[in-house]
Amino acid sequence: MIRVFVVTSVHLLSDLIEAVCRNQPDIRIVGAQTNKAGALQHAKECDVMLVSHDLADAMSLVQTLGQASNPAVIVMNVPNIEPLILHYVEAGAAGCIREQDSVQELVRAIHLVTAHRVALPAELYPLVLERVSALGNQQRGSDSLDSEKTLTRREREILQLIAQGYENRAIARQLTIELGTTKNHVHNILDKLNVKTRRDAAVYYSLGLA
Repeated sequence: MIRVFVVTSVHLLSDLIEAVCRNQPDIRIVGAQTNKAGALQHAKECDVMLVSHDLADAMSLVQTLGQASNPAVIVMNVPNIEPLILHYVEAGAAGCIREQDSVQELVRAIHLVTAHRVALPAELYPLVLERVSALGNQQRGSDSLDSEKTLTRREREILQLIAQGYENRAIARQLTIELGTTKNHVHNILDKLNVKTRRDAAVYYSLGLA
């Protein structure tokens, strides 16, 4: 069962989403809030958090949630403005639903991000790919990775687990390694990919760039 939490200041939107998800056998709405503080209190209680663009501090909330692997964040009701959508992705959003998108697209996005994939309009994937690739190449002095920036086999294993939503302790247990060793690997991965957060690294993996 996919646990979904809704964050919006528009009660009608919250009611609509709950009605739509009620018809989905594998999705359950576990709560709703109208502000960032309330949403953060419940972040650990859900698998997916739907954040409405109408929220005054929507970008700030996405950035805060983006520091962790869970929950996956989908921003809803976003104007069809490419730089804005890209900004949300860079902040840590796993998906964006535009104002003109259907409720079916929202349901599809929920399933995609739960499977640790990126949920974006198809026409925006090349833009995101280009941006993430550019971020990965910044400060490297060339378009290709040198030997010091290439992920090791172990780092690739850990990156895959990060993309699947594993936290450090779970990664350590899964690979039978020390927690401190895991943290060092994660630090090295972020450094080599030149990204700031685990969510950024997961997007990098999802787009096939690592």
